[in-house]
Amino acid sequence: MALHVDKQLAVIWRAIARVASDGVIIATADGTIIEFNPIAERIFASNRNDVIGSKMIDVVVPAHLRGPHRASVARFRASSQLPYERAFKFRTLGRRGDGTSVPIEVTITATPGDDVDSGAAPEWIVAFIREPAEHGTLVETTTPVGPVASDKRWMSGDQISEILGSAPLVVFSLDLDGVIRVATGGGLARMGVESDDLVGRNVFDLRPGREDLARIYRRALTGEKFRFRIEAKERVWDTHYQPLYSDEGELTGSLGVSIDVTAQVISEKALRLLAETDIVTGLGSRSHTEDSLAELLSDGEPLALLLIDLDDFKDINDSHGHAMGDRVLHRVGTRIRKTAPARSIIGRLGGDELVVGLRTADVDQAAAVASSIIDAISRPMRINFDVAGQPIRLDISVTASVGIAVAPGDGVSIATLLTRADSAMYAAKRSGRAAHRFYRADADRASRRLKVSTRLRKAITSGSLDVEFQPIVDLTASRITGFEALARWNDTQLGPVGPDEFIALAENSPLIDELFDLVLDRSLRAAANWNAQIDATTATPRAKGGELLTVGVNVAARQLRDRTLPSRIVDAAASAGLTPSCVVLELTETALMDDSGRSRAVIGALRDAGIRALIDDYGIGYSNMARLSDLSATGLLDGIKIDRTFVSDLPTDRAVTLLEMFVTTTKALGVSAIAEGIESDEQLNLLKSLGYRFGQGWRFAKPMSADAAARFRLGD
Repeated sequence: MALHVDKQLAVIWRAIARVASDGVIIATADGTIIEFNPIAERIFASNRNDVIGSKMIDVVVPAHLRGPHRASVARFRASSQLPYERAFKFRTLGRRGDGTSVPIEVTITATPGDDVDSGAAPEWIVAFIREPAEHGTLVETTTPVGPVASDKRWMSGDQISEILGSAPLVVFSLDLDGVIRVATGGGLARMGVESDDLVGRNVFDLRPGREDLARIYRRALTGEKFRFRIEAKERVWDTHYQPLYSDEGELTGSLGVSIDVTAQVISEKALRLLAETDIVTGLGSRSHTEDSLAELLSDGEPLALLLIDLDDFKDINDSHGHAMGDRVLHRVGTRIRKTAPARSIIGRLGGDELVVGLRTADVDQAAAVASSIIDAISRPMRINFDVAGQPIRLDISVTASVGIAVAPGDGVSIATLLTRADSAMYAAKRSGRAAHRFYRADADRASRRLKVSTRLRKAITSGSLDVEFQPIVDLTASRITGFEALARWNDTQLGPVGPDEFIALAENSPLIDELFDLVLDRSLRAAANWNAQIDATTATPRAKGGELLTVGVNVAARQLRDRTLPSRIVDAAASAGLTPSCVVLELTETALMDDSGRSRAVIGALRDAGIRALIDDYGIGYSNMARLSDLSATGLLDGIKIDRTFVSDLPTDRAVTLLEMFVTTTKALGVSAIAEGIESDEQLNLLKSLGYRFGQGWRFAKPMSADAAARFRLGD
């Protein structure tokens, strides 16, 4: 019964069996195994050399199933309606070499003998086997394939074609010129072509312009053996190339076997998506998020970790059910995704805890993002749902507390950062909720304050604090009118310390005067450097910066009762070669509301020296209109800076109404209105339409060094 064919057909079969993603067993009609591929070896834990020549029933069928199996084989062989045009598919148990059982999915097809029309019994039986749980996972093998012996039993070319016609693969051979000499296999139909469409054509002409494919073909025709993956006709194919040789050992071409792995790829993507995505929020799963954050740290990237916990979320679950809670979580996840900066790592840790990893160690940026997320989450949400077939609309409001930990100061591992962000989050909840807090290294607040105070004093003395500058822009003329000076501190022991912490601490001690003098000196020297770059013949120096270019320095309320303040500013300006009019003091509403005799004297001296003031963060404190009117009348009050929270709410009707009211107030007082926190063109255009002339924010520039500010001012 054995048949001999030429060596090329043998190579074709071995190539197919070697790369097939399923186990393949070929047996004669009486069940004698003549081929047992590497995947079959793995599934059945049996060695090919040990099973060739054995009966299939003894090798792969468990003992208790052999009786039913023999009966099925008998009916199969006696049938006159043999499945030459189709295959039988079923699930059963297979026997492994160690005697254990394995669930398998089997597809059996038969190959007829020479007289297919006589209805004779099949000459060959081919079984394709896979483990259902693995969905046909492709397994690499290093099992060597030896030379083809001349007396080896093989099938005829027609019989191989029968097998290939039902297999989800394509076998093709190329000569050294790239001409396709063989093209066969059931995969051709999936590619939308027939064998006659390919045979005789040059492979380099099939996809003109695809240099990537041309490189692959050239590699194959050099005799290289390799594998690559390609998409074609919305399917994914794994293609394996191996060289073809003549009997004299000369390279004659290349043999390719392409296997359709589309289902495998789709399954892998689906499983990966399932593993990486939280099903409720659509954000990253805990494991995927933690892995992504850990990878960021291992790459040496900066990281600020925001741990977000919804306040009293349990009340929503208890009142409206967990299904409603999941819908709220989904809405919250969407808002966080839209609010967080691009390339942020966002995920759900579990319950109502979510996390955002920012690619920055800038505490100001981390605080700004945290505030934006809190604001976004706190906006009321309307959720539609059905109760007993009746549509219901439910308005729900939820707030969030955010804890922030920044690497490396707060930790160098994700576990440590999460723990410390969690501690900071609970501090935010204790502060009244709907707030953010940075991690403080010591649980004892007094200890932390003492440590920060000690390090701050050393930083001021050594001059190791940084001063950055953010421009104030004339919105109508698109020119810079001044810069605000901002103190920044990254301590060698404490790491980044936010201004909300160290400035608040300094304001309650004599350190505030030393900090003010340091910032003032750095600011005036920077302004002098900027002015030195301006052409002295410029008729309107303010248009390009000049001496009228102002620098804003923040002043604490207690400093307005210090009678030495005006003279210190005048002396510092003179030392830098500038006039005091270059200095604009930025004060809180509360500070300017101090109407004591000492404050009046200091304010009068400031006015006489030509120093002006701005109210900073206007709208979130308390202002007395009579006091504002009095200050503007004295000439001290130069303008009002509207707090960024109102700008960030644009374009809501409430924000537009309030901002319109603020600009009307400044016009009545005869002072400027400066909008803080402008981040988008939409906000900018709305503010200009409301009558705002001056603005500040990331839309124009982030805080920068003095040198960067000089280049920015000149348009570099």
